[in-house]
Amino acid sequence: MEFPALTVMVFLRKDLGFRLLNPLRLLAVTVFLVVVSVFAQQGNADANPMMLLFFALAFFVLGIVQWIKAWFRLNRGVRQHSYYIGTSLYEFRRLPEFIHRNRRFSRFIDPLLCMLAGLAFYPISHAMTAWLFLSALSLRTIEYAVHQKYRDMDLDTIDGMIMAERQGQTVEYFENAEGTAQRPQSPGIPTGLGEDVEDHMKNRKNRQ
Repeated sequence: MEFPALTVMVFLRKDLGFRLLNPLRLLAVTVFLVVVSVFAQQGNADANPMMLLFFALAFFVLGIVQWIKAWFRLNRGVRQHSYYIGTSLYEFRRLPEFIHRNRRFSRFIDPLLCMLAGLAFYPISHAMTAWLFLSALSLRTIEYAVHQKYRDMDLDTIDGMIMAERQGQTVEYFENAEGTAQRPQSPGIPTGLGEDVEDHMKNRKNRQ
């Protein structure tokens, strides 16, 4: 799912992660699309796989450009996850705050834009339309997986805070509870003979 989604991310997103744009990964996806477009059935005019070839080349060039930009950001000390899936180019600030929260624009609008682009290419190239639809579904799946992952991490953090507070309350309760003062240490078991016992034994010896 990641590879079809990546082919449209470079067109729809900015500030993609440095390792996400690994040149070897970009090259592998490009070679795959080139092979598909070259060996596709040329007799079907509606398929027009050559459009997919042009798309693959544009994807590779734009991916390399974004990889270079990510390298410069890394050298400037910009803190960014190396596999960050990017911010949408079309998420304008004037949009309602509801759209900006929780990556709603990137999660829903970007895949929708990709599908609309696929419909626009349908009269020109059915192969291009099929790939864009696959890419849109892949992008939506990845966005959902990333959203679920980070939501679970946040919930785990909140649960950990609640458990830590509860444990702290338990410790504080037993530290301040009544009857927890330290008991005096036992003097131990006395050893040797008492004075009365020694006197009794001496008197007994003298009588003998």
